[in-house]
Amino acid sequence: MVHRCRLLVLAMHVLSHHKLPLLHSHGPVQAGQHLSQFLGITRVTALGDLRRPAYVGGAHIGAFSIAIVALGAAAAVEVAPPGDFFAMMLCLQGAGEMRVNGRLTPVRAHHGVLIRPRGPMSAEFSEDCVRLVVRIDSKLIDSPHVNGTCFELSNPALRPWFEYVQSILSSRALIEAIARDAVVCARVEDLMATLLQRTCLPALAEQSVDVSVSRDVRRAEAYVRDHLMDGIRLSDIAHAAGVSERTLQANFMRARGVSPMQFLRNLRLDTARERILSGLSVAQAAFDSGFWHQGRFAKYYRERFGDLPSANNQRPFLVS
Repeated sequence: MVHRCRLLVLAMHVLSHHKLPLLHSHGPVQAGQHLSQFLGITRVTALGDLRRPAYVGGAHIGAFSIAIVALGAAAAVEVAPPGDFFAMMLCLQGAGEMRVNGRLTPVRAHHGVLIRPRGPMSAEFSEDCVRLVVRIDSKLIDSPHVNGTCFELSNPALRPWFEYVQSILSSRALIEAIARDAVVCARVEDLMATLLQRTCLPALAEQSVDVSVSRDVRRAEAYVRDHLMDGIRLSDIAHAAGVSERTLQANFMRARGVSPMQFLRNLRLDTARERILSGLSVAQAAFDSGFWHQGRFAKYYRERFGDLPSANNQRPFLVS
């Protein structure tokens, strides 16, 4: 419950610090109508009780449309997209699943997906799901390898793109200038496109998911996620994957570029970062995430994120 509350604090920080005009709605129909302005014709159907209002806001920036969505209830969403575009969906909290191009894609907190829909999209999201959706004209993305890519929002290579998007959402004056002045809009759009193409897409291409990943690697990843805070060893992971340690090491390096234990450490670091950004002390975040040696934790943290954990204690940040 404490962990869930900290996630809520982080997600609501995103909602409260942007400057977009937000729709506050008690009905899914109105939320769908508002989302249609940014994503294409959208229908929202509540799957449970509406416990709180929906929050929807967005902005158009040339070839980009950005929307912040928190529907306040478990909901099904159907989108009939106009034209040819990519959808980048960043899940800040909660979970869900998307059905796009006949394929079911899971949506996990603190992860994103980049998809080029070839027809209507449908999805279901949990009651607490908060997400940022960016609609991108397909002419800006010429790499076929990134379609369907799932990625961690904590990837340091993605920070220039995400932080620029954050800077736009955090300035009411800039949002108004973009809407009012075509030249300002074009300049902002140009930098968004440059950062997308020069920093974001190359990083996504490097970690694009290969559907040929062996079953033992997928089993190992699932086991690690389910036992993230347990004192698991390589032998435990190999046993869960159903292969020898040597085979798992080789297959994991081939598929993911890291060892199973490095994969475990990275997930724990991501968890620690999330807790630090939500306001927890560095020492407590490290301990809660499975790190008992502060010096090693700081070293690993800097290697993964490019700065020390103390630098993130009070920094507002779009992604964790």
